[in-house]
Amino acid sequence: MVKSCDKDSLENLSPEISIHSPNLLILGCSQRKRCDSGLLRAIARYNGPTFQVLRRFLKQQPQVSNSISTYILSAEFGLIPQDFLIPYYDRRMTASRAIELRSSTVAKLSDIVNFRSYKEVFLCMSQIYFQAIQGYEAIFPNNINVQVASGSLGRKLGELHDWLHGKPPEVPQSMQKNINLSKNPIIKGIEVLLTTQQILNIAHQSLEKSGSALRVFTKLLRRLSK
Repeated sequence: MVKSCDKDSLENLSPEISIHSPNLLILGCSQRKRCDSGLLRAIARYNGPTFQVLRRFLKQQPQVSNSISTYILSAEFGLIPQDFLIPYYDRRMTASRAIELRSSTVAKLSDIVNFRSYKEVFLCMSQIYFQAIQGYEAIFPNNINVQVASGSLGRKLGELHDWLHGKPPEVPQSMQKNINLSKNPIIKGIEVLLTTQQILNIAHQSLEKSGSALRVFTKLLRRLSK
């Protein structure tokens, strides 16, 4: 198991979740965790790419933190709120564990949806986690817009970012002025005969290896600006 003791600053993240939150976010837990002793809030303990994207958003826009209710599907604890205090543990989701959790998880999800009036729901997790919430479609009323992240990890991270921010990431102004869009970019002497979207798709796919959306995106833009 990959361990990380990275200590993201979470002082500005609100521990409160409004009962009027219009949006619901459900993430699968991550294998990568902070290995601090004692108990940590779940949103701080898990340190996989999806949680890094979420924490970065909450630090950038703390004023909207109460507009999103975040729950995490944990292989150890089931469906828990972001502020649930958990110790470090090492347990992976398996098909048998997903089946074991299904009844309680679906019941908990039903309670969550019935307790609050949500407008938007975003689910981001691997396929094996969906086995623990099998039948979730019937829980959400027809007036709720439910979005499920799909594809590679990079694509899921991109979709999560866009859902949180309401738009795709912007190209920094310092890079925009250096990018020549009148001709195909050249990387290491090779002309790139791809559309912008195809290039971004390749960058997203590379996230499965790099684990950092910002690092890959920035590196790609620097290459294109040369």
